Amino acid sequence: MSSFLHVRIAYCGALCAALACASGCASLPPHAAKAEVHAIPPSEDIELARIAKQSVSHGDAFRPLPMSTFSMDARLTLARHAQSSLDLQYYLIQNDSTGRTLMRAVRDAALRGVRVRVLVDDLYTASSDRMLLGLAAYPNVEVHVFNPFPAGRAFMATRFLFSAFDFARVNHRMHNKLFIADGSFAVAGGRNIADEYFFRGKEGNFLDFDILIAGDAVPTLEQIFDEYWNSRWVYPLERIEITTEDVATREAAFEALTASEASPARLDPDAIDTFSGFHALSADIEHPPLDLIHGGIRAFSDSPEKVSGRSDAGDDPSTVTAQVIAAFASARSSLLLVSPYFVPSEQGMRGLGEARAHGVAVTIVTNSMAANDEPLVTAAYGRYRKEMLKMGVGLYEISSKELKFTEQFRKILGSTTGRSHAKLAVIDDRVTFVGSMNLDLRSSRLNTELGLLIDSPEFAEGVDKAIEFVRSRGAYRLRLKEPGDEIEWVGDTGGGSAGVYSSDPQVNFETELQIFLMGPFVSDTDL
Repeated sequence: MSSFLHVRIAYCGALCAALACASGCASLPPHAAKAEVHAIPPSEDIELARIAKQSVSHGDAFRPLPMSTFSMDARLTLARHAQSSLDLQYYLIQNDSTGRTLMRAVRDAALRGVRVRVLVDDLYTASSDRMLLGLAAYPNVEVHVFNPFPAGRAFMATRFLFSAFDFARVNHRMHNKLFIADGSFAVAGGRNIADEYFFRGKEGNFLDFDILIAGDAVPTLEQIFDEYWNSRWVYPLERIEITTEDVATREAAFEALTASEASPARLDPDAIDTFSGFHALSADIEHPPLDLIHGGIRAFSDSPEKVSGRSDAGDDPSTVTAQVIAAFASARSSLLLVSPYFVPSEQGMRGLGEARAHGVAVTIVTNSMAANDEPLVTAAYGRYRKEMLKMGVGLYEISSKELKFTEQFRKILGSTTGRSHAKLAVIDDRVTFVGSMNLDLRSSRLNTELGLLIDSPEFAEGVDKAIEFVRSRGAYRLRLKEPGDEIEWVGDTGGGSAGVYSSDPQVNFETELQIFLMGPFVSDTDL
């Protein structure tokens, strides 16, 4: 599932606008007067606070979570050990095995007396509203939705139908992903809470990247969460999703829905993340201090007021995108960019050109058209490929076919499509960007995003190695065919020889037809 509203939703919105003229549109309820709610500061009698203090001598400490099993283990471990508070902020919490597993663990924490705040964007809640309403019925739990649809909530199409005259508002979404336990540890990065982000999907699965954080950055992340929680764009779910069921009925429904996820399997204590070299948090947390990398983190986020349209013109210097691009511009030797949806725009192309003119080696890793769950994005990005190659930019496109040539990914992916969802950058082999932001205009102008700039050569080296592993074994390298006006895709065929393609490889007929019919109408600002 992509980070932005698919282009077809825009067309659906236009169609719904015409239909809605006859029916009128719903509106959001007025905000009830309430006091602001803030994070609970960690105290010395809290286990996670003690472990964090033992593990972080000063500044920040962190560890990468590139493998999905270790990333979920970290969230579940923090939920099991929480004693004071859990704050969750996500673009998507799906009603599937992954979503139910995590929500069950969160519910268990609430029953122990932990205060739980869950903030989820409202775009994809049609299938998870009942699960979230059940969770919200428990004591100590509040579930709020960001920028909600006021009516027609059973289906995506009807949500847009009843918001047709308010499309400019509902087209803005909260894309942040954040999990904070006891104000002491946080998990942030690119993963949504759904099966396909944790290699449980039946059709497609995403390679992604999160980071476990302790130290000075955690209070900053709590402040970011509080800013969203208390903003005018957030409503309690019960005020939007009206139900006649009493609390006991909703709790019983949640119990029945999540019962099969009550005891998720834990990782072997001796298991080691192949890419990071760290053990699972569930094993390490029993023997503090934790093994972490030390360095500096600057955590920052878009304001929830981005929903008002303040960044739509692309000239807002406060956005996550603007701050990250400024960091890119500081590169002196190398710049590695990883984004599942990459549409540089004319402004981005100027930045790439300036970097190359100053001798900066630029490498970009994104999804191939066949691997992309939003192929229209690849069509938009495709307009810039030739110019980037002429600049000397290294272009690599992830391919699920190439990924499966390695035994490790064949086991992980099975028969599903493998694609990247990671949002990463490494600047001069020292500063690493990790966050929710894609390198496209939707992240820049419409979605709210969360970003981390991590100053640590050790961490940057680990990220470089993980990306190189995927790039060398699961991606096509693009090059210009002489005399330089045609693109070729070069990939390992699995037997040590290179397969060369003169057009986007492995694209099926359905995708080709979609691109043929809709590609000419897609502009950068649609995405």
